[in-house]
Amino acid sequence: MPFQFVFVKADTPLERGVQYGQQARDKIKAGVESYRAYFARTSGKSWEEIIEYALSYEPVIRQRMPRVLEEAKGIAQGAGVTFGELMVLNCRYEITKFPKEEGQPVPRECTTAAVLPEAARDGRTYLIKNWDYRQSILDNIVLIHIEEEDGTRIMGLAEAGQMLREGFNSHGVGLVNNMIQSCWDTWGVGIPVTFLRRRVLASKSFEEAREILISSPRSVSNNMLLCHSSGQAVDIEATPKGPFFIHPRDGIVTHANHIVTHPEMDPLPSPKNRDTRLDSLLRRCHGGIDADFIMECMRDHEYYPHSICAHVTPETADRDIMTVASIIVDFQAETAHVCAGPPCQGSYIPYRL
Repeated sequence: MPFQFVFVKADTPLERGVQYGQQARDKIKAGVESYRAYFARTSGKSWEEIIEYALSYEPVIRQRMPRVLEEAKGIAQGAGVTFGELMVLNCRYEITKFPKEEGQPVPRECTTAAVLPEAARDGRTYLIKNWDYRQSILDNIVLIHIEEEDGTRIMGLAEAGQMLREGFNSHGVGLVNNMIQSCWDTWGVGIPVTFLRRRVLASKSFEEAREILISSPRSVSNNMLLCHSSGQAVDIEATPKGPFFIHPRDGIVTHANHIVTHPEMDPLPSPKNRDTRLDSLLRRCHGGIDADFIMECMRDHEYYPHSICAHVTPETADRDIMTVASIIVDFQAETAHVCAGPPCQGSYIPYRL
């Protein structure tokens, strides 16, 4: 079943937000209730305290990214939820970093990659992600196409109510992300990752996007793989203490959910398997990689259930983590191939920007 497609086109951020909120209203409201229940189980804070914490991000967003803030307020207005509830959806990444019990596992999300012209067939550039998260959000994911007043077109995925979190735009800028955790993560305040990603996806150039990613204040760590249609890419392990960079090797770069540059910073290290596995798979076809080959790589089950493709079986149903979406951006074709759910069980549907 394809994700709901949300098309947004207006002359102001507020109007664009209202359009998004109206189209995804039911899913946004369902997401609010889902996180209300989820945080009641996993957080040591009450729902009211969680809303208060999420709202504490507003001043720094207003200072740094006022247009994105206006879009968020429009989403809340269009969906008929409070702005505080919408901010919880957009700060869920930050909130889930701090579970009720110290040392409790934090959801380890996603496998990402970029393939540049020297490694691809026909000199193409690809940006790739398998999004792994809680099974219950699958029905609340939306595919969003935004057209801004200056003609910039943006397309990508998000949990309904969140700012557009990963995808690409008509200026050739693309972004995908991974959860990482560092010993420097705190309950402090910075730019929530969903707001940061949305701002990056409105960038006109690779350089503009890179500067936003490395200079924005943050309270928690996040890995961000930035790519451009010209064949540029950099992986940024961004922490509250500063960014660390991983550059492509022979036109390929991959990442998963552990800190590569400074592994000693990770308080809950996880097995280093999905990124190295994907790197190995892609290199088997170096110089001839195309979208179809990437699709097969993203269906890989080596190390299951901690595999690139994480589908659910009766034996793993209580694990709660699965691949909820997969996206492959073909910049030259201005197309995103999107699979709803685990790619081993579904089909990729092409969407033109």
